[in-house]
Amino acid sequence: MTSLFEKMMQNFSKKDTAQLLETCMEFDAGKMKQIPLRYRLIAMGFVTQMTLPELDKRLDENGCEKLYARNPVEASLIYAFSRGISYDQWKVLEQQCEQKEEQRGFLDVWFRDQTVTYTELKNYVMENSDQRDGRFKTQKVTKQLQQQIKQTGSDAEFLQFLDQNWESFRPMREKARYYYCKFLYYYIQDKIDSYKMAKRSGFGIEQALLDLNVLKISSKMRKKSRDEKELDQIFDEAAISFGNLYDAFNYYYFGYISLDWMEILFEYYGNDTKGMSPAQKKELARAIRAYEDGWDAYSDDEVVATKMEEAEKRERLLDQEYALERSDTEQNGGIRGRGYQKNRSGEKSVRNYIKGTLDLDRTTLICYLLFFGKEQQKDQEIFLNRERLDVILLECGYAKLRSSDDFDCFVINYLTAKDRVDYLMESVTESARKEKNFYLYHMYRESVNEEQRLKKLIH
Repeated sequence: MTSLFEKMMQNFSKKDTAQLLETCMEFDAGKMKQIPLRYRLIAMGFVTQMTLPELDKRLDENGCEKLYARNPVEASLIYAFSRGISYDQWKVLEQQCEQKEEQRGFLDVWFRDQTVTYTELKNYVMENSDQRDGRFKTQKVTKQLQQQIKQTGSDAEFLQFLDQNWESFRPMREKARYYYCKFLYYYIQDKIDSYKMAKRSGFGIEQALLDLNVLKISSKMRKKSRDEKELDQIFDEAAISFGNLYDAFNYYYFGYISLDWMEILFEYYGNDTKGMSPAQKKELARAIRAYEDGWDAYSDDEVVATKMEEAEKRERLLDQEYALERSDTEQNGGIRGRGYQKNRSGEKSVRNYIKGTLDLDRTTLICYLLFFGKEQQKDQEIFLNRERLDVILLECGYAKLRSSDDFDCFVINYLTAKDRVDYLMESVTESARKEKNFYLYHMYRESVNEEQRLKKLIH
């Protein structure tokens, strides 16, 4: 299972692309292992003079992101492989692209303040969508740019094309941000509609209000007699709570997923040694000894009892650590959920995804989309089945779901499960019983900017 996350999280070499190409031509497997697969394939594309379709096919076959037209550096690669120019020629062009980036920068006209309001989110989605029958359909900016790039006939034409279309370029994968924001918009709108319905009927108002904690409106909602016009104004002006959004996401997945497989096994056995059979104790003791050294001199009963006590102590310490944070969150209608990150770093990641300063990797995007769409299964715009998710992944330049990949297979089965939460819990427990961490175990490491990854290889 770790191979999935090795692809996501591997450390990037500081070798520039020229040295990378020399390594590829030497076919030194030891050195090449230090270079991420995606960039090894791009380098080999230069070495073997691949066409753009050939390179994209090779990237797709290996589960790597295709070249992305809305990033200036990757746009220059699309141009290079479309025109068949050499690596040396491309590097000169790329340096000119970087000069433009340094001179002009990237201006995000959508979210300029530290906060993001519900109206700003909606406007971003609307302006970047084609509206049909009251629905937001994704625009084809990326595809249009790619077609135009492939039609440019010279370096000068390509650089002119960049100047003319600079507003459309971003340092990160804009399409992934668009889908993240689009599904988030529907997620919030569903919470708003549910609250209005509860207010009209008089049933479930407290729970509906609690579900609205994704917006910072608690102080303004204390007045009971607000009409719908007043409510709409409150919702439109409300800032999105990045922390509470992260907490809700975290709770959905990680309310059921402990820190690692050993803790999951403790939860599976109920932290109760008295109710365990001798065979269960023996099996758990064997797993504990495999998990860490130092237990060979102890009996099975002693090993299990001691580790159970350690787990309970760790839980008490966690409760104390999060007590102040939990108290503050609950005062604001929040949800407390144990996970891999404390609230502030989780809050930061959500803010940066929306603001477009961090790329959403394929796994994180999938998990957020599944979370946003978990309660709107009757809404065909946000309902996710395999076909719909494949379309989104391909639009973002990611590989579509493959039954041969362990994580993708889990997602495919999750999408077709009658009860998704039950399937998630069963899958987590099954992984733990095999003494393995679940797929999402490493998901919370810090995201990175893909453009910076590439530049580290160039310079």
